[in-house]
Amino acid sequence: MHYLLGSLLLLAIWLLIFISQKKLRKEMLIASLIVTPAALSEVFFVPGYWLPDTIGNPKLSIEDFIFTFAVGGIVAVIYELFMKGRVKHQRLCDCFNGGIFHGLLLGTGVIAIFLTYTIFKINFMYAVYIGIIINIALIAVTRPDLIKKVIYSGLLFGLFYFLFFSIFAFFIPDFIMHWNINNLSGLIILGVPLEEIVWAFGVGALLGPIYEYLLGIKLTVRR
Repeated sequence: MHYLLGSLLLLAIWLLIFISQKKLRKEMLIASLIVTPAALSEVFFVPGYWLPDTIGNPKLSIEDFIFTFAVGGIVAVIYELFMKGRVKHQRLCDCFNGGIFHGLLLGTGVIAIFLTYTIFKINFMYAVYIGIIINIALIAVTRPDLIKKVIYSGLLFGLFYFLFFSIFAFFIPDFIMHWNINNLSGLIILGVPLEEIVWAFGVGALLGPIYEYLLGIKLTVRR
């Protein structure tokens, strides 16, 4: 039940932000809904990367969807929380409005993940890193105005996730046993596998601007 507990704690943080930050509710909810389907990729993580304790099939369980939903919303607004309400959203002109084109463009990273995983037979998490790097690069090139949010979201969520995970691991030290350490680097920092830390920074950088990127929204910071 460790995975369920951790996922519900993240969902509780999501709810706390959602309730207390009225202006961020739309962004949080849309980002969570956009990201949640990524939970389906869990079938490729089990058991090569880890084998979680779930209330259902570990290949794909309710915990995966709770976790992904919560992460998507938290990542999307963590930069705005850091900026303490000084960020304003503004629609871009029709000539550069994100939408279907940018959604298809991010499919490049997804394709790269499965090609890398299939051709080189590496751990799925390492293939995910490649896809994340490609999509971050595409966001930076096509929407350079979002680079600041890419960087800050990566750093902020990476730190948040590391602290959350390390505290969780402190109280439940057996949690680390769910990872297939023999298939990974073997480096564990304060109870957190290095791969999870790298994943958090990458996901933060990629998903932080996902709302603005796909909906064609520009960020401006009020002084």
